[in-house]
Amino acid sequence: MIPLRWKLALWHLSLTALGLVGLLLFSYQTLSQSLRAEVNKTLAERARHVADAVAIIPNRPIEGVSQEATDEFRSPGVYVQIFNSEGALVARSFNLGIQQIHAPASDINRVLSGESFYDSAEISGFPVQLYFQPIQRDDQIAGAILVGESLAGLESTLSRLRLIYAVGAASVLLFGLAGGWTLARLGLRPVARVAQTARDIVNAEDLSHRVPNTGPADEVGALATTFNEMLSRLQSLFEGQRRFLAEAAHELRTPLASMLGNVDLLATFGDDPARRHESITALKRTGKHISRLLDDLLLLAQADAGWHLGPLEPVAIDDLIMEVYEALVLTNENVALKIERCEPACVRGDSDRLRQVFMNLIDNALKHSPPGSAVTIAVWDDDGKVKVRIRDFGPGIPAVDLKRIFDPFFRAPASRRLPGAGLGLTIVHWIVEEHGGDVTIGSSTGDGTTVTLSFPAITD
Repeated sequence: MIPLRWKLALWHLSLTALGLVGLLLFSYQTLSQSLRAEVNKTLAERARHVADAVAIIPNRPIEGVSQEATDEFRSPGVYVQIFNSEGALVARSFNLGIQQIHAPASDINRVLSGESFYDSAEISGFPVQLYFQPIQRDDQIAGAILVGESLAGLESTLSRLRLIYAVGAASVLLFGLAGGWTLARLGLRPVARVAQTARDIVNAEDLSHRVPNTGPADEVGALATTFNEMLSRLQSLFEGQRRFLAEAAHELRTPLASMLGNVDLLATFGDDPARRHESITALKRTGKHISRLLDDLLLLAQADAGWHLGPLEPVAIDDLIMEVYEALVLTNENVALKIERCEPACVRGDSDRLRQVFMNLIDNALKHSPPGSAVTIAVWDDDGKVKVRIRDFGPGIPAVDLKRIFDPFFRAPASRRLPGAGLGLTIVHWIVEEHGGDVTIGSSTGDGTTVTLSFPAITD
């Protein structure tokens, strides 16, 4: 498998090569066309000079033109041939020596018919650019001029340019490959640290490791920050799970030990009706406690797995509060349960789960209230929100414990003498959130506790 840094370097090299080759081809083609156009322009100018020189010689036929008739015959690298009106060669430049530029009769006839054009040929194996132009005298075509220029210099220039381009392109691409690999290595170094940290976590099974990140707040920095946040979240979840399992085992150990003790009593004193009845009653009580605990644990596990409450239907909160009130008003003779305010209010929810919320909160308030005090309940509609307030006048909750009041298995020191596993408020918080509401607890030591629930109201 090709490492990512090499992939990035090769992609960088490919894009650089594509852009460079395109630029070189464009510049080479442009320069070549420009040089050839300059050669053509020069040939046309020299042909015109020769034609003008020949045309102004009075009363002398084309056959009488000598090499001294124009300086163009003496220009090195430029070849000139003059033909008469019958297409016969009558003069040529000295630098041709004994050679002659072969001009097909068809080309000469084209010129004698008044046409000017470019062509190409070879002299001594070198390419030559040709230009044909007619000679006019007294508005008549008196002959033809063939001007040629060697392209050896141009081809030599273009050849050197190709060599320079090739060497330059190779150097640039080699530098680009090295630079791309270096930049990719430097850019991916934070990613490598993330990967190394992940390997360290897997090998050491320790989620306390973090990715060191001292770079700028760019995409890679955001990756390292997000990875560290994910590790913190995972660490919190695993520690919570570990604590959850430890607390669950602890909560189950005591009732199970009680059940085993009662089973031993039944086995030992099963013939005694009074002892047998007492043991069976204790087993039933402990079994119900374990059943409630397991139900709560199952509900919390489902909530952590992303399970949500089923279809929500309209529920009259005031009627539900009255049902709970009637069920609990006579359960504690030492603490008065009072309805301060109960206005008609309707929310969309699960009536069984909402009843569980109210039962749990009111039962907690009754348990923590001193004899002779009261627990008050209020329900009202507050600008599109249904508010439920439950207040007791017990010892209150210290501020340091309020921060953890909804944590699973957390129990304030004052509550540890009372039965319970510390899951009630956790479940209350989840159920209220599932209904789109929120729950707040206000308390201070010695001033009691006030729990306020808020739900979106429906007014249909």
